[in-house]
Amino acid sequence: MHKTIAEESLLFDSSRMMVDLAVKVMEGHPDQLQAMIANCSKPYPISMRAARVLQVYFEKHPNAISAFLPMLSNELLISNVDGVKRSFLKILSLIPLITNLENAPLILDKCLEWLFSDKEAIAVRAYSIDLLIKFALEEPGLLNEIRLAFEILPTEEYPSLMVRCRRGLKIMAARKSLAI
Repeated sequence: MHKTIAEESLLFDSSRMMVDLAVKVMEGHPDQLQAMIANCSKPYPISMRAARVLQVYFEKHPNAISAFLPMLSNELLISNVDGVKRSFLKILSLIPLITNLENAPLILDKCLEWLFSDKEAIAVRAYSIDLLIKFALEEPGLLNEIRLAFEILPTEEYPSLMVRCRRGLKIMAARKSLAI
């Protein structure tokens, strides 16, 4: 019986050194990426650690993402683990056309839901903003809706969200003026 490499031995802690080591192992065994994605469905902390390994791996190898997009986007939509959401949002921000995903409308809705949820971690909300900006830039019909969401979002308590929203509004305004 062939045991997968991407198990507890690579995910026993969250340190950057362990993440980098796990990424090196995955680089030598890319056939195990699917098993690493499956680890994202396991209970915390394994799920969060596996997602972080995938994030770093795909940042180094963005061309490899497309083969795993259905799995990644589906896991993003069902995960309740902040670390998985955060890492998968970052991974999806690396792909060229987010609007081409089969479940792009569901991801767009989820990002808007997370953006306005006080129960979500600030990092999940912040990376949702980044992905919403990407949606708005790729699909001009979404510009006004996303701009309005950024304008009405209460950000006084969260400077990082306020900065991201302002940056997004500037980017979207520049895009809109170029399109006219």
